[in-house]
Amino acid sequence: MPTILILEDEPFIALDIETVLEGCGQRSFITLSTGSDAVSWLKENSPSVAIVDPRLSDGVCTAVARHLVNCDIPFILLSGESESVYELEPAFAEGHLLMKPASPEQLVEAVETVLYGSLRRRMSGT
Repeated sequence: MPTILILEDEPFIALDIETVLEGCGQRSFITLSTGSDAVSWLKENSPSVAIVDPRLSDGVCTAVARHLVNCDIPFILLSGESESVYELEPAFAEGHLLMKPASPEQLVEAVETVLYGSLRRRMSGT
């Protein structure tokens, strides 16, 4: 089962994401609320996909985005901002942008698109 990293500092939004993932049968996820916690966790772990709020309580998570890109880990930017997040960190442009508030259906579709699209690319070698 794929592991999903949820990086969100708003507890209610994080809980909503967890509930949506559990509702579609996903049980393997970890939720972190700061970029520094995520960087530490990523040193030892490699999720299948990440759902990332680019602005966290400890700042913009540029180190996380760069790590995800460098390690070829697909990610979803779950943000209330639009294109401006790309100006904060160019690595954010490698993620799939999903605007807050996102419906459960939109979130599930984004996870499936990013996760399974990435798996197909890896298997085909492109």
